[in-house]
Amino acid sequence: MNQASSSAYEQLRAAVAQLKVPEGVRAAAAAVPGDPRPGQIWRAVWDRVVEIVVVTAVDETSIRAIPVSLETRFHDSGTLLLPASASSLEQPLALWCSLGALLPWCVLDRQVSELSVSLDADGTPTPTATGYRYGSPISRPAAQAAEFRAVLADTMDLLAAAHWAPQGRGDLAVLLKLHGLGPADLIQRLNIQPPRALALLRAQTPLTPQEAALLAPVLGRAPDKVLSANPPLAERVVRELSRPARRVQIRRLAQLTGTTEDNARQQALLATLALAARQERPAEPDWPAWADRYFDVHLGQEGD
Repeated sequence: MNQASSSAYEQLRAAVAQLKVPEGVRAAAAAVPGDPRPGQIWRAVWDRVVEIVVVTAVDETSIRAIPVSLETRFHDSGTLLLPASASSLEQPLALWCSLGALLPWCVLDRQVSELSVSLDADGTPTPTATGYRYGSPISRPAAQAAEFRAVLADTMDLLAAAHWAPQGRGDLAVLLKLHGLGPADLIQRLNIQPPRALALLRAQTPLTPQEAALLAPVLGRAPDKVLSANPPLAERVVRELSRPARRVQIRRLAQLTGTTEDNARQQALLATLALAARQERPAEPDWPAWADRYFDVHLGQEGD
């Protein structure tokens, strides 16, 4: 992990280590993470990037988030400077509102605190908020504040670009049929079981990147072009497996299977889709129940 991208979190850890941590903060850090809510402060992690963010709005698979710094010496004219009383961390905070971005749920790792100041989605304090002030413009491009801001901006860009769910336009079944690939071909080439081969041919499940690479030569396309033919995923199943509580389970699964977090999440996705494909489809698929069933079996405990 490079020093710049993790500086905010390391500063937070150092500050918390010197505090008598309020019981509420301690409990939030120790508990299984819940779903994000506006006003919460989270640690966001993806690959080797770590940042502290405050959530200002939530939708089905993403959050609106603003980077948070304990280093209040650096700011620009859009930075909201909050007193120690504004959060359960009991430390002054700098909220870089001009760097707010839409981040996917999957980057959320652990809630660390909560604001007592109410903010709009863009970080503007609501009329009832008090005790805050805004920072000053950055004086020159070479100023330390400019460098600090640039690092935060790069980190937020990386977090915003994070994704794990296979994306596609939905013509995989047509592509396989066009090249004469049937169940037996897929079973042999991909080393998969018959139910999964049938699900691929029926556009009920996506190819993994590894499977796309194996099929690329026979399909005459680059692996990324093969992946782009995957069936689109239901937004709710992506949300379910992107929830912070699922990340805890996925990390356990990765440890048990000796694989990466991304591979474990895709493994959970494919298994959840397979369970769904074997059900008589209700009007609204019960993705949480099917994900729970998968983790119950593979982790030997209840899902959430």
